[in-house]
Amino acid sequence: MKTYRMNAVMTGVLYFLGTVFGVLAAIIGGEVLTSIISGKPLVGVDLLRLAAANSSQLTIASFLTFMMGVSLVAMTVFLYPVLRKASKELAMGMVLFRGALEGIFYFLSTLTFLTIVAIGNSYIATGADSAVLQTIGNLLYQFVNIQSPISEIIFIIGGMCIYITFYRTRLIPRWISVWGFIGMATYLASALLSFFHMDNGIGFYLEMVLAPQEIFMAVWLIVKGFNPSAIAALSEKTE
Repeated sequence: MKTYRMNAVMTGVLYFLGTVFGVLAAIIGGEVLTSIISGKPLVGVDLLRLAAANSSQLTIASFLTFMMGVSLVAMTVFLYPVLRKASKELAMGMVLFRGALEGIFYFLSTLTFLTIVAIGNSYIATGADSAVLQTIGNLLYQFVNIQSPISEIIFIIGGMCIYITFYRTRLIPRWISVWGFIGMATYLASALLSFFHMDNGIGFYLEMVLAPQEIFMAVWLIVKGFNPSAIAALSEKTE
């Protein structure tokens, strides 16, 4: 019987790397990125001058954001063969939302941050058409703020496909899945607060409920793998 041990290890490693890349991006990103993550948009600040001053930090954070996207999209490739044994619909939901759509949002965020840095550097170097550059920079900043809660909702839908399957099949202990459900609920609360412009800074802390769960689950998958009896039951079901 195939145990899907490699799939479990790769899923855990990529989950872990994705979470670490995201946390590092938040720490390194500087004021511009921090304002987006914390749900406190910059007001009355020369955005382009700030972006130019933090250009190195933003560039590194953009790379980490891109790597976060690559890791989490790749994770779905290794998890899909296992999840589809339980439910093809939920497995495809994971690939669509946590893979394709979430990956697009990470790619767009990376491009937007790098473009803001490039415009900021041009603004400082030349000063030409400064009003136009400021308008473009502010629009890009607003775009990231607007797309952030939408990408979070996409992430939640994909995550729920994973946790529902895990809970039903007992591929991992159910209490880890329940912890994931709780984290998804608080993450959704954060996304909705941000979407309706009601986040006063609490959203960041609501999202942090899920971070330790994802790291713990990743380590569990690396060390323990999938529950052998659950894999055996799924294999019998699909034969």
